[in-house]
Amino acid sequence: MHKLSSSRAAARRVLLTAALMLSACSGGSDIGGPVPPPPNTCTTVPPVVAGGYYDAARSRCGAALLATVHQIIRGQRVLDYTSARDSLYLFIDRGNQPFIVDLYTGRAVPSVTTRATAAANSINTEHVWPRSRGAENEPGLSDLHHLFSSDETANSQRSNFPFGVVRGTVLWTSTSPQTPGDVSRLGYSNGNSGQIVFEPRPSKRGDIARALLYFYTRYNTQRPSGYSVANFAFERDLIIAWAREDAPDAWERARNDAVQRAQGNRNPYIDWPELLTLIPEFPLN
Repeated sequence: MHKLSSSRAAARRVLLTAALMLSACSGGSDIGGPVPPPPNTCTTVPPVVAGGYYDAARSRCGAALLATVHQIIRGQRVLDYTSARDSLYLFIDRGNQPFIVDLYTGRAVPSVTTRATAAANSINTEHVWPRSRGAENEPGLSDLHHLFSSDETANSQRSNFPFGVVRGTVLWTSTSPQTPGDVSRLGYSNGNSGQIVFEPRPSKRGDIARALLYFYTRYNTQRPSGYSVANFAFERDLIIAWAREDAPDAWERARNDAVQRAQGNRNPYIDWPELLTLIPEFPLN
């Protein structure tokens, strides 16, 4: 009788062990109930912006945060390209100054308020995400968050080359009447046979980086015709470093406000620089 009871006890122990192993593998069993999910450790707190603009991003991080930010910024009012340039010269790039300062050379140009006065002063509109890489059609064509007033010659030199650091042969250098040394350059990234890159002047690298990150976040999920990450794949790590090194200043924040008045959405990388840490990856697929 003792041997029989021992056998039954041993059998029960085997069955209990098997049940516990099954529970561990499958996420739960009738013994002890289902295994609870891990606690939510994402404590993201968005910046305070009027109207609770970023509230939907609370407690999200990583890929979920990137997707949420896309949803927040995607519904901008689409301007036609003529209206966008009128706004750019009249108030977006002027602010409260009596002049505009072009993106690549730093040339201060008074009396530019229209497309006609811009053209008369050799100023046109730069798409920092090139038109040939996905900004040829609306809404990217007229999206003011990546449009900037630019010296015509500098804009032509930039063409659609990726941004980078010139470490090889220099093909072109801007002049800088305001700040010597704060120049843009076109040249080879390595020697004289590597990738040709456009290196923007140091004081505007953060602005350009945040404009590119905005465009990627806004359009990468719903890609317009002709969209390509060919440049972004080359630039990505460098522009993240530029964005960290050159924090948003008062002028850039005011410009973000002005763009929101014109088209209704904001650049989150200006409002929320910590996104670069909270979103550790910007996938290329």
